[in-house]
Amino acid sequence: MPRLGEILIDRGVLSPDGLRSGLEACRRAGGRLGTWLVRLGLINETALLEALSQQSGCPAATTLELATVPAEVRALLPPAFAKRSLVVAFHRQGRNLDVAMANPNDLLLIDEIAKLTGLVPRAHVATEAALAASLAIPGAAPGETASAPPPGPPRGTVREWRQFWRMESSTQELLQALDAPALRDPPAIAATFPHLAPLGTVAPPVEASPPASLAESLSVATHRDQVAALVLDFLAPHGDRVALFSIHQGKVMGWAARGDGVVDEDFHTLILPLDRPSLFLNLSEAMPVHIGPLGGGEGNDLLLEALGAPQPREAIVAPVKVRGKTAGYAWLDRGEEGVAGVPTGVVQEAARLAGLALEILVLRQKLRAITREEEPQAPAVEP
Repeated sequence: MPRLGEILIDRGVLSPDGLRSGLEACRRAGGRLGTWLVRLGLINETALLEALSQQSGCPAATTLELATVPAEVRALLPPAFAKRSLVVAFHRQGRNLDVAMANPNDLLLIDEIAKLTGLVPRAHVATEAALAASLAIPGAAPGETASAPPPGPPRGTVREWRQFWRMESSTQELLQALDAPALRDPPAIAATFPHLAPLGTVAPPVEASPPASLAESLSVATHRDQVAALVLDFLAPHGDRVALFSIHQGKVMGWAARGDGVVDEDFHTLILPLDRPSLFLNLSEAMPVHIGPLGGGEGNDLLLEALGAPQPREAIVAPVKVRGKTAGYAWLDRGEEGVAGVPTGVVQEAARLAGLALEILVLRQKLRAITREEEPQAPAVEP
């Protein structure tokens, strides 16, 4: 899949120097490349939207369309969910619901929208600025919207992330698991030779948060993207680039990433079938963790393209498992330096805690749904 910067250069709306300026702004402050290119005055919103549509293969939703959404259509998605996920419902036709998204290839988010509305979402791509402006428009005042609930299943039947695993653990068991001892690093065997520096002069490892601190933070996380942010914060001191991938419907997708070379628009477009030869296929079949070179092949080429430059020489990749089923992967690399000296157990522990935190989210959602179902209904008022 082509990168956003390459598309803009091919269209003649951005120079290579402009692309370098946008990438540098991303590295310094984070965020989306397209948003920075517009902020820096290097391209306009129209050029960005056309490029995003070409990159994602999805139709575009314009700023005007998102600014003039009917109140009854906007109300189909809960405001908190829409703002958190950066998504706007802007047109409904029968059972089809047109939704504008920053990442229209996020199949998991599309499934969540389908569950919330009971409708069939049709994904459109929109710029981050257009989505933010639309979401900032005040909603209808109480009493102005229809009293009937949105079409589809009642709120009590929503099961976020349910397709990934069966919910079998109790809350107490999960919280105890978060406090379990961290995985130990495999024993390392060191050797010295004449004319090499003594082992005692090796630089100390990077100071980082202990796994217990990550476990404590994850135990109160309220959404999967918050889980991702906490895990990446924990891994970041150990590598130049860290990432999380999710699995949905037999496909590996870019979930969250940060570090050298990462461009959000490129990373989130990764959709790699699990049955295609890649390092993920090896992890799914037998290996508990990958440490070392990535190898070639079409699948790994797509993966490296999504991660950006410089391409990593080696990486540590551990599966994120929930109830024994792989639901994603945690990734760490150090660019061209390799991963020698990076404690493998850190990545494995982060992946283990991420899996537990995700299951806690599902369990909490289930408990909330049960509570809503058991709430007494107000008696009907006699006319």
